[in-house]
Amino acid sequence: MSQADQQRQGSLLISTMMAAAFVGSLAAGPLADIIGRKGLTLLGTTIFVFGDVLQVGADSIAMVYGGRVMTGTSDDICSYQSEIAPKEMRGRLVSTIQLSIGLGMGLAYWIDYAGLKVQGSMSWRLPFGLQLIPAIIFFVGMLATPESPRYLVQKQQDRRAIEVLALIRGDGKRDHPDVLMEFTEIKQSITYERQHTSGDYWYLFKRGNDNNQRRLLLGMAVQIFQQLTGVNAIMLYAPMLFETTGASGGNATLFANGISGIINCVSAIPPLIIMDRWGRRPTLVMGSIICSMCLIVMSIISGIHGTVEANDSAKPTGSLADESSLTLLALDGRGYTIAFMVTMYVYIFSYGCSWGPAGWAYPTELYSQGKYKALGITSAASWIATFAVIQLSPFILDQVQWKFYTIYAVICAVLALVIYKYLPETMGKSLEEVDLIFTCDFNTYDHAVHHPQTAAEALERLEHMHNKQSHLFNFGTSGISNNLPPNAIRPDNTNNV
Repeated sequence: MSQADQQRQGSLLISTMMAAAFVGSLAAGPLADIIGRKGLTLLGTTIFVFGDVLQVGADSIAMVYGGRVMTGTSDDICSYQSEIAPKEMRGRLVSTIQLSIGLGMGLAYWIDYAGLKVQGSMSWRLPFGLQLIPAIIFFVGMLATPESPRYLVQKQQDRRAIEVLALIRGDGKRDHPDVLMEFTEIKQSITYERQHTSGDYWYLFKRGNDNNQRRLLLGMAVQIFQQLTGVNAIMLYAPMLFETTGASGGNATLFANGISGIINCVSAIPPLIIMDRWGRRPTLVMGSIICSMCLIVMSIISGIHGTVEANDSAKPTGSLADESSLTLLALDGRGYTIAFMVTMYVYIFSYGCSWGPAGWAYPTELYSQGKYKALGITSAASWIATFAVIQLSPFILDQVQWKFYTIYAVICAVLALVIYKYLPETMGKSLEEVDLIFTCDFNTYDHAVHHPQTAAEALERLEHMHNKQSHLFNFGTSGISNNLPPNAIRPDNTNNV
């Protein structure tokens, strides 16, 4: 098989996985409400294991494609963490997703390099097979984790929900004030959802008092913006850049991807400290500004000291481009090349500290009602954006050359302005408090301001708004109080706590 055929086949394999991930994201929403958050995670892991086994044992390209479809379908980030995490730690815990991604990418790069030294089909079967180890460990670990209390309340399993909340909030005590308070919030939020929402996908696209349309658009925008920072496009060309320093073949891929993987992993550590201190908006704004500055420097270096090279082997795997791309990656001095690479890795580090974790955390905090359906749509939008960036980048680089970096620099600068102007702060707020941000007139940008934290107060504010349309809504709280456990805080006395 020629090199061009290998690149085309690699592109199709990546595209197949992305298409499957898009479908899997949309299917994850309804499934999460049917089989539960824990059940969805276990199902996705099972599908991944079978898909990976299919690839390891493949004796034809059709089996490889089948395995890629299965693993892609299971490739969806679950918001299980955001539903069980304390609001004071939610950003840090959800940020572990980016840490896991960085660690996984780093290990994968080095394992792939080691596979170059292995002869025969084991050079690619072994990397596939090693993926089964963390998958099985994850599956076993999920068996020991509790179900999401919000899902349990949704399924009218109040006693089990209180037991789970006691386990993760109240040191095992079911009458702990934090347990009772959160149960009341969840119970009334879900009761409100049943009485005033249809529960289908169309509800997410309506404006209404809940502003669900705005929430959905914000979630989709953040996921798309995460890709428009250009990090995937830039990292695709890292191996080609290393070739201009004298490294070639496997060595270039090792150093470029290996260092990228290490930086990705290391950059995911600071967010574990700053995410719940700085807030989501400052993190995203500062990340956008630093990324933009780095891209400007990269554009200046490549524009002044770069030379155009036509290299048929330079097309990154994953691109559907059929013709060779003119790539402006050769610089007229080793010093300039090193300066460019250092700037590029500062850019990757900045992304890993900001858009990497916050891009996953923020959408999970926007919804308490229809959460998984909304996250399925936002995740699907992310996959579309990823596909578009990877496929279009070679053509853009071919046409505009060094201005390729300038385009992403301008986009990052615009993203900083958009985030500052339109995104409300969600740090340190319960999911029910976030509901208030979108349904009532509050100061949404000061993360130090906490809105009424009890579900009873939230319910009162929402009822007041719906009273203006009393002929359309018949809203009451008696049904909620009757379903609370004996020691729970009830709507009529919550304000006296």
